[in-house]
Amino acid sequence: MKISMEAKRLAADLGLTEVDAYIMELKAKLYIKSSALIKESKLTHSEIAKLIGTSRSRINRIANKGENNVSIEILLKLIAVLEGTTAIKIAA
Repeated sequence: MKISMEAKRLAADLGLTEVDAYIMELKAKLYIKSSALIKESKLTHSEIAKLIGTSRSRINRIANKGENNVSIEILLKLIAVLEGTTAIKIAA
């Protein structure tokens, strides 16, 4: 995946590494996709929250792009559940 110039510039301005820029950009893309999937879903925010193990209010904030402190894990769970796919597991 190519890192956009905006993410690189922001990371540089904050004194972060290129890896940090990559993570920031990846998280932003996952966040946007999660928000869209929540809005398109026929499930209620409460139902989605139960499926992934979080609160309804957090799902509502993600859907409305008002939550800044969302882990990549939560975003991946949201995408997996709402797309009906298996969650990605990464082993070290």
